[in-house]
Amino acid sequence: VSTRPGTHLEICEKVAKAGKACYVEKPVGRCREETEKIAKLFADAGLPLYTAYISRAYDRTQAIRTLISNGAIGDEITNVSYKLIGSGGARDMDGELPWRLDAKDSGGGLIMDVGCHVLDRIDYLCGPLIDVKGSATNKHQPNVPVEDFVQLTAKIGKGAWAAIPNKEGASVTCSWDFASTEAPCDEFNIIGPKGSLKMAAMSPSAPIEVYDSSGKLVEKLNFEMPEHTAQALIQAVTDDLRGIGKQDFLSFGDNAIRTSEVLDTVLDSYYGGREIGYWTRTNWPGSPSGALL
Repeated sequence: VSTRPGTHLEICEKVAKAGKACYVEKPVGRCREETEKIAKLFADAGLPLYTAYISRAYDRTQAIRTLISNGAIGDEITNVSYKLIGSGGARDMDGELPWRLDAKDSGGGLIMDVGCHVLDRIDYLCGPLIDVKGSATNKHQPNVPVEDFVQLTAKIGKGAWAAIPNKEGASVTCSWDFASTEAPCDEFNIIGPKGSLKMAAMSPSAPIEVYDSSGKLVEKLNFEMPEHTAQALIQAVTDDLRGIGKQDFLSFGDNAIRTSEVLDTVLDSYYGGREIGYWTRTNWPGSPSGALL
């Protein structure tokens, strides 16, 4: 199911009714409640639901996981930070109101299409985001109804699946400034007591830099651009369905629900609630007064 998120629930209902396993594009639903409904459809039917958080399966993501597991930055993660200025490579942004900026289609602004990847990757590598606090505003686009700036703080909770299992307490700070005219920036840092990893987040092939605790560059890992960015995850899904192997980076309904919950937390005040149907309201507390909903 690779249609716009606003159509996912209706299509998934038909897929589950037909008794088929499903691979559905991120962020799955437009809010946590909708993502949970989709996950429940397949759980109740006893069918697999795979979710398309493809960056988990990138070679560079697996290299990050190996570096952390092998102690490249120490025996724990102390801080995770991310900063994006720019669109993060979002496509099909032409026209008066691209669908990615139409909440009934996408669930919100580019945080739903672009930011969700980073949030899921933090969850996969480090553990679940807890104690999430954040806000969203429209800083640059008075004629666009959805947010274009999002920031959050959080802590890392215990996750058995993390690169360092069940470690908790690391601080997380993230910001996305999607429509700024400032110089583009895409910087993702994972820091521990013995060093740090620095990289761009919105790329399947950009290098990873490894620094020691003094800030000295000790290693730079380079990667080839995959011919098809989704290939590794789709192959893993295919292998899982055929019963010939199960990769730990497979993405299911549970991690999609966690990411939807984080998104809802930081967007809640902008939309005046994130229950199913918020996209039909004719006014949102955070929307610019001149924007047409």
